[in-house]
Amino acid sequence: MKKLISISLVCLLMTGLFSACGESLEADRDTVYVQKKGGIIGAAIADFDKDYYSEDELKSFVEERVQDYQEEHGKNSVKIDSFSVEEGVAKLYMKYEGYEDYQDFNEVTLFSGTVPQALAAGFAFDTEFTQVEDGKAAGSVESATVAETDYKIVILSEKVDVKVDGVIQYMSSAYTSVKAKDTVAVQVPEEAEDGEELSLVYIVYK
Repeated sequence: MKKLISISLVCLLMTGLFSACGESLEADRDTVYVQKKGGIIGAAIADFDKDYYSEDELKSFVEERVQDYQEEHGKNSVKIDSFSVEEGVAKLYMKYEGYEDYQDFNEVTLFSGTVPQALAAGFAFDTEFTQVEDGKAAGSVESATVAETDYKIVILSEKVDVKVDGVIQYMSSAYTSVKAKDTVAVQVPEEAEDGEELSLVYIVYK
């Protein structure tokens, strides 16, 4: 990439920091939206207020990455919904056919399915969980209790908001806070060192 495009900004836009456009979702930070039928919508939101940033070059870079991925995985695997820069903020909206495409395209961990499917895929529920009631944290719950359900689940390793088509029942306790009945914010503790890898976050809903 040329110096006109900040490497840090490209990382922000291309590593899965996403939100929805035209899908009744307005995001104020990077968001992953897991849809009812399995599709994934995401948005990258980043400051873009320097004179040496090039909107056209960044857009071309994204388009080339999408085209390369489509050639191998099919034209519906990933699509650019929209890209814009307004008032010094860049917003990139993407649509993915399934969680596998999101995971492969962005080189991150993302799983979407049911709790039994997650267990069969080898995910270990060996973490502390928080119960969620009416969109609020309601105390701890045993991981075994969560693992015995047949609810839907999202598992990921990103610092994003996660929105689902349903009502959240449980979430892993570390790094998470409830924003709404259908949305969890994933954060990194302030004391965490830069570059610290985020542990897997589990979000269970029905």
